[in-house]
Amino acid sequence: MSSVRSYNSALRRDQAEATRERILAAMAALVEEGDGQAPTNRAVAERAQVTEVTVYRHFPSRELLLKGLWEHLNRKDGVRVGMPEGPADLQAKIGPLMASFDANPAQIVARVTTPQGRAARASLDPERREAFLAVVAQAAPGLPEGEQAKAAAVLQLLYSAYSWLSLREQWNLTGQPAADALGWATEVLLTDLRSRGAASIAPDPFAQFTESTLQPES
Repeated sequence: MSSVRSYNSALRRDQAEATRERILAAMAALVEEGDGQAPTNRAVAERAQVTEVTVYRHFPSRELLLKGLWEHLNRKDGVRVGMPEGPADLQAKIGPLMASFDANPAQIVARVTTPQGRAARASLDPERREAFLAVVAQAAPGLPEGEQAKAAAVLQLLYSAYSWLSLREQWNLTGQPAADALGWATEVLLTDLRSRGAASIAPDPFAQFTESTLQPES
């Protein structure tokens, strides 16, 4: 009996996962075909050939549906790098991340330039902020909280489709040259953070002056 129950349980899990993926595929198709408006849950249900209740069962909130859509698009487009788990991991992942963007440029551009794409991306903002704040905390544990947020924001921008798109459109940098540029900028910032201690990351307005230039006139 236990083996039968295990089989039935596994079958139900597989069926639930298949339904979930069908809902996300329907959402993705409607977004691609849409006119800038986010598809309603009713439209998603009709496209996936399930009931609205089924959509809500798998995705109780709009935020969870958008988050699921973003993860589905990542799998579909081969973006499997994920969030960095520390400074070294950030440096190791930035090249493969840019390569995955280069492999599907049209889809990646749509994600950061359309309302639906930006909404789906925003659904992971809490996880994104948490990951990059953790990177900065490891690199510069003595940095005040507000300063850590500034550093995390810049590192996260470098590790994003927005930087990839800017290099691509404004500088015609793609592939390895783009990855090299972003990897270099990331390394420079992390090196600075590791040696900064608790010092503010605001520029020092007097850094250009030497001791001799600050001597009073006689």
